[in-house]
Amino acid sequence: MNIASTSNSVSSEKHFGFWDRLRLAPKLMLAFGVVFVFALAIAGVTLWGMQQVTTAYEDTLTQGIEVRRLSDQLTIRLLQARRAEKNFLMRWQSEGFDTAYENYITPNPVELGTRGPTFSMNVAAMHELIKQLAPFGPVAATVSTSDVTQTQYEADIATMTQVTDMYEQSFTTLVTAMQERGFTDTGLEGEFTTIARNLEERLPNTEGLEQLNITYLQVRRSEKNYLLRASQQYIDEVHTLITQLKTQIASTDLLEPALKNELDLQADSYLVAFDALVAKDKEIDTYNADMITAGRAVEALVAKFGTLGEQLAADGIITARTSSTQTLTFSIITVMVVLVLTIFISIILSRQITRPITSLTKTAQEISAGKFDIQAQVTSADEVGALAQTFNIMTARLGQAFEDVRRRAADLATVAEVGTATATILETDRLLQEVVDLTKERFNLYHSHIYLLDDAGENLVLASGAGEPGRQMKAKGLSISLNREQSLVARAARERKGVIVNDVTQAPDFLPNPLLPNTRSELAVPMIVGGKVIGVFDVQSDQVGRFTDSDVNIQITLAAQVSTSIQNVRSFEQAKSQVDLESMVNAIGQKIQRATTVDDTLQTAIREIGLALGASRVTASIAGRDGGNNDASQN
Repeated sequence: MNIASTSNSVSSEKHFGFWDRLRLAPKLMLAFGVVFVFALAIAGVTLWGMQQVTTAYEDTLTQGIEVRRLSDQLTIRLLQARRAEKNFLMRWQSEGFDTAYENYITPNPVELGTRGPTFSMNVAAMHELIKQLAPFGPVAATVSTSDVTQTQYEADIATMTQVTDMYEQSFTTLVTAMQERGFTDTGLEGEFTTIARNLEERLPNTEGLEQLNITYLQVRRSEKNYLLRASQQYIDEVHTLITQLKTQIASTDLLEPALKNELDLQADSYLVAFDALVAKDKEIDTYNADMITAGRAVEALVAKFGTLGEQLAADGIITARTSSTQTLTFSIITVMVVLVLTIFISIILSRQITRPITSLTKTAQEISAGKFDIQAQVTSADEVGALAQTFNIMTARLGQAFEDVRRRAADLATVAEVGTATATILETDRLLQEVVDLTKERFNLYHSHIYLLDDAGENLVLASGAGEPGRQMKAKGLSISLNREQSLVARAARERKGVIVNDVTQAPDFLPNPLLPNTRSELAVPMIVGGKVIGVFDVQSDQVGRFTDSDVNIQITLAAQVSTSIQNVRSFEQAKSQVDLESMVNAIGQKIQRATTVDDTLQTAIREIGLALGASRVTASIAGRDGGNNDASQN
């Protein structure tokens, strides 16, 4: 509106309100300031919602994974305790009680060597793991697929502590009983052996007493059969033969009365010592049964906690999805409210602002609807033009902010998905293949693969790769020296940090691969467990400039998660292989002990060894007393 004179202007201003008296620049600044606040509200609500989703994923998955990790550690410790227990029971007679106790039971061994932690060390570790599981009671009560309550969870923790104590106590009692029983020249068996030798020395080996000596030899044979097989039949035979021996001593006229009385007393002492040894063996059997029962109870509870961890992780994903849906709904409502307000403001401005800014108004409406890729047309250098430029900058930043939030949330969701998918895999090769395949697919990458450091710590060996190129490279046994300069993978391992090359054609240390001709950018991060580099996680893209510092953080998180899974799988495989081997050896030993002749022993040994090794033919030879050889074979 043009004003002819100052007086007319003053007179006219009296008839307009505050809004009408404002110039174009203040009007636009005020109007779009309101829009800007609304836009920031949308961004704030969206960011808050994404943060809630991320927090839900991280918290619930972390709790579930932690419960599962602790239960896995409990399983490993229990297996190691059972292995130490079996080692002691199998070897204490050959190694000596004190040596075997030091090697397999004591909480403070002089040297672990290759035997691993002792029984007491493993049980102590189990108690510590149970304490770490105790605080998860409130979380356990939230599991949707189970009727577990906090009270029930706490009762399970208490029961776990009790049965672990029972397992430890029963094994300790069993060890004490074995020490009291002794072997050959110690304990009850040692006393029994001494008495038997005294009786044997006092029996005269003279003419006419042949039947007396035969009866004594039959007593010793039944005694040895009992020591080998612990059968009630041989206990009864010893009692019967001792009674027969005493009757023969009393009825013979070839012995002096004093010698008869002495032999009769020694026969009674023999029987008393034998019965004491039998009673101790029965006690040992009872203690052993109690120990086995307690160990099985511990195994059942450990499995229950492992299942609970899986259920917590599954519930975490459902909770996060629900939170994501709620956030999306709330964001849509907020956008709609802001859109209505923006339209209302635009209608008011359209009545007062001239035609040159009509296009800017339309552009603002489209941007308010969420189209951040549209730019306002700048047609002048005045207030409208300046506002259009500012609006374009704001729009670009909002679009970038939304894109960054979306991408980071998607990356975190992908990391959680990979972690969940591999949490239950107990085979190293399958675990690695699943990780690289999921990473390539979910992050929309050209390729991904994992290198593991060899035992010598000198070379990075390709352990798994995505797709057919990955399988071909693994089949070729591809490896990279840790000291190789022309390798991003080796560099990441040496420097222990993520390495990005967003244009491999400009990188002097890029190592090209003929199976991956389209690689344009590469990201390599070290895989570290307990401060030690175990490998490198390498991903590649066919786009220049694909990776950012945010991608490094995401891949480092994923690599750390995969490293922990690899370590757990390796520990599980090692413990399982050791237990299987020891069970096989123990079974073969028991079958050999049941053989009654040398030939039966050889045949049993070669048959069982052949079955265990998968050999088509096994041959064994033993030297006889006459210098010849007894041969046995099994096809």
